[in-house]
Order: sequence, then structure tokens, then C-alpha cells
Amino acid sequence: MLEILFLVHLTRRIGHILKQKGRKSGWYKFLTVLLWFGGEIIGGIIGAVIVEISELNQAIIYLVALMGAAAGAGAAFLIAKTVSPAAQYSPPPPPPTFT
Repeated sequence: MLEILFLVHLTRRIGHILKQKGRKSGWYKFLTVLLWFGGEIIGGIIGAVIVEISELNQAIIYLVALMGAAAGAGAAFLIAKTVSPAAQYSPPPPPPTFT
């Protein structure tokens, strides 16, 4: 449950960063969720392999999965921080009139 609350907070912060840059944040929030869960799944697999090889406590699986989720969240923040601000739209000048 705490992970979901943290993920909601995280997507709101990324939305705020992108709003300050004049960008729409929907796809970036979706990317944040994908990176979070993708990192958690990959971390869980890596943790399971570590536990299987070294016969450590199975709590290691969850800890490595959380580290993978944190890596995904870090990647999402890195992407949001490096996005350039949106260019301000200015209408083209009116065509010249010949009189």
C-alpha cells in the first residue's frame, strides 16, 4: 500500500516538473509507472536469482525489487529533468499588403 501512495506522490511531482516547463505530463506520468513496475519486476527476478545462488533469506528478493523500482523512478526523474522547456507559440506575422 505504501508503494502505491509513493507512486502517486512521485507521478504528481513529475507532473509538476513538466508543467513548469510548459509540457503536458500525461505520457511522462505513464512512463513513470511503467519504469517503476518494470524496475520492480526486473529487480525481483535478479533478487530471486541471487537468493537461489547464495541461499540467502528470501527477504532479499523484495529488497532488490524495491531497489529496481527506485532505479526506475530515478530514470523517470532524470527524463523529466532533462526535457527541454516547450517553445512558446507565436502566431506568424500577417502577410504584407501591397497598396
